[in-house]
Amino acid sequence: MNKYILLFIAVFTAQCVVYAQDHSQTVNIEELTLEQMRGMTQEDLLQLPFEDLIQLVKELKLSSIEELYNLILNPTQSTASKMEEDIFNAPLATTVITADELSKSGVRSIPEALKLAPGIIVREKTNGNYDVHIRGNDYISPGSDFENTVNSTTLVMIDNRPVYNNFLGATFWENLPISVNDVSKIEIIYGPSAALYGPNAVSGVIHFITKKNKQEGIHTDFDIQEGSQHSTITSASMVYGKSNWGIRLSGNYQKMDRFQDTYYIPQEQKYISGDEVGELNAMMDTTFIADEFMRDYAKAKEQGALNLGLSFSPSEKASLAYDASFQSSSVQTAYMDIGSVLSTRKSSSFSNSLNINIGKFEGHLSSVFGKLNAVQGLTGYEYDYREVNAKVGYLFKYKKLNIHPGFDANYAHYSDEDYVDVNSNTGLLNGTAELGTVQGSVRLDYTAFGKLRLAGAWMQGYFYQPQRGYSAYQFSTSYKAGENTLLRMVASKSNSSPFVLNTYMDKTIQIPMPTGVEESTGTNTLKKIGNEALDPQEMKMIEMGLRHKFMQNLQVDVSLFYNKTKNYAELVSEQKLTAGEEVTEPTQAAEQTVIIESMQNMDLKSQQIGLTASIKYVMNKKFNTAVFATIQNTSLHDYEVSNADQYEALTGENIDQQSLAENPSYLSFDHDYTPKWYGGALINYAPTPKWNFNVSFYGYSKQKSFYTKGNQFYNIEIDPKLSGNLKASYQLNDWIKLYVNARNISHSDSQEFLFTDKTGATYLGGLHIKF
Repeated sequence: MNKYILLFIAVFTAQCVVYAQDHSQTVNIEELTLEQMRGMTQEDLLQLPFEDLIQLVKELKLSSIEELYNLILNPTQSTASKMEEDIFNAPLATTVITADELSKSGVRSIPEALKLAPGIIVREKTNGNYDVHIRGNDYISPGSDFENTVNSTTLVMIDNRPVYNNFLGATFWENLPISVNDVSKIEIIYGPSAALYGPNAVSGVIHFITKKNKQEGIHTDFDIQEGSQHSTITSASMVYGKSNWGIRLSGNYQKMDRFQDTYYIPQEQKYISGDEVGELNAMMDTTFIADEFMRDYAKAKEQGALNLGLSFSPSEKASLAYDASFQSSSVQTAYMDIGSVLSTRKSSSFSNSLNINIGKFEGHLSSVFGKLNAVQGLTGYEYDYREVNAKVGYLFKYKKLNIHPGFDANYAHYSDEDYVDVNSNTGLLNGTAELGTVQGSVRLDYTAFGKLRLAGAWMQGYFYQPQRGYSAYQFSTSYKAGENTLLRMVASKSNSSPFVLNTYMDKTIQIPMPTGVEESTGTNTLKKIGNEALDPQEMKMIEMGLRHKFMQNLQVDVSLFYNKTKNYAELVSEQKLTAGEEVTEPTQAAEQTVIIESMQNMDLKSQQIGLTASIKYVMNKKFNTAVFATIQNTSLHDYEVSNADQYEALTGENIDQQSLAENPSYLSFDHDYTPKWYGGALINYAPTPKWNFNVSFYGYSKQKSFYTKGNQFYNIEIDPKLSGNLKASYQLNDWIKLYVNARNISHSDSQEFLFTDKTGATYLGGLHIKF
């Protein structure tokens, strides 16, 4: 069946090319203002005839067509150096995904869009719900529970507003209020960047820059897709601009089903029906309310949001932008602290932010207020929160030296008081929790001889809880060996901030006695406790890179990186007997046991070495392509093992359980849950101004790890996967575009993330109206 679908798509594509009519949308260069010319997108530039490109070169005062191609291959960014410059000259490993690339690719959501960037691992948990990691270092330490199903090392921002959830130290992607059609560009920097952006930028930064209105009058944009898995994806925006101010209203809505309605249970190593899951989870944790487990087992996600943007630019050197958003979402995603792994996460939030730029001064103030139920049905995981972020900076220039001092502060308040009986200690926090950081930083950037660039950044900060200081650094140098070659090197260190759960957790669980014990009414008590004295996770990295233009339209970027990470934390258990005697017969009344698990730093460390390479080629206005891949190795060191079965599985050697419990072994081995290689490719072909075809691929190698629950040990293996996508669009007239969008057309339906769904192909038809 799959081969016939692929054959149909191939024939349809060929017919579209043969019968396409070449009616160009005319653009009169002479009627455009200089600001409109500079605001032209990659798509606009690639559609222009050669004579118009020559005219554009003259109007923009560029030296050649080569410089115009550079605008296409190297869009500007500011995240890597806090100064607007093109990617080629950026001192760090950097990627920019433009709005044109997003639109042509057919990606359905923000996290899926990150498959277009090199060096990022993107895996689908359920249909449309993703796990995203920069260069991996994920599921560490292996074998532990909930903290490893989320990325707690990458800082994600929207227009300078952090969207990092301080409860688990993660980004919940469905909480982002923006859609793909709201994004002007995505800027990504790789490696520790806390010296520039504060704690939590451990493995890197993903910064979403949203669209701002720069056009006079009223303009609308509407897009809708409908397709398989009951998928509906809709976005709409209306903008109005007059003189030096503008307003933008947008909204988005997504709904899609899972590819299955069963659930995998690791402890039993089998799938069970949705009707059985609630009761099973209640057996695993008596605080779980079985009736609250989602009854719509097929639904993967449903989310919607509204956005308002106001902008005002009284002069070329001053601008003010205010953004407000409301979002509501419900997704089925992984949470490994209950039997089913998959659970429902619901949230709603209101956020607003203000960005001010006056000359060389920049300021930002933002806040978010929300409610989140991290695991529907599990008592204590529902909470209210509010977070506030403020930052200011100023750029001093003295000859070839740029000095950029800055100061920022963050505050987070979480409470579960409205959802649990605090006095009975039934919650996860049983009250309120507060976190806060303040930090000052300075960045120096000096260019010598017009070729050698030296940049350094240092940040010194203070945590409100635990009360301690911390520091981060980033030192980089680049050398321009001719107009077409840039060599660069960076050494950096970053750390995470404390998380609410790791710091303040206070959860009590009553676990029923084993079923083999007759007439026993006793229970085991499990207490999970946070630790206010945890050391924050820390990464140090050294990276070398090369960017080279072989031709005006062919560019290569290579990065060789090595990083070390320490201060991982996990729950460590200690068992205490409180009543009864040792059980010798199945019918004998069992003793009551109190098991205390507290968050503790581990001796565990990870090391990673790898290489990322990307190639971009623009043949002409009709054809461009990109290929990127990462090959790397991640190893774990000083991993404590006190379980004989686990020791045998990792080493192949037998050992006495009692001696191992008394003297745990510390092992080193490769961490294969971070894939050895991953990457992708894309091809965009526009045979006529009306037709556009975009094909993309993304894949990764085999992943292996293990999982423990109590004394049980499980091996995990996820097959390699390569998926292909196709979007074919036809511009019906100046304001209507029709398209078909096929995701994972190879129908590779294997599981991508441990214990979650097998994800298959999705086919959609779409309509885009813009006027």
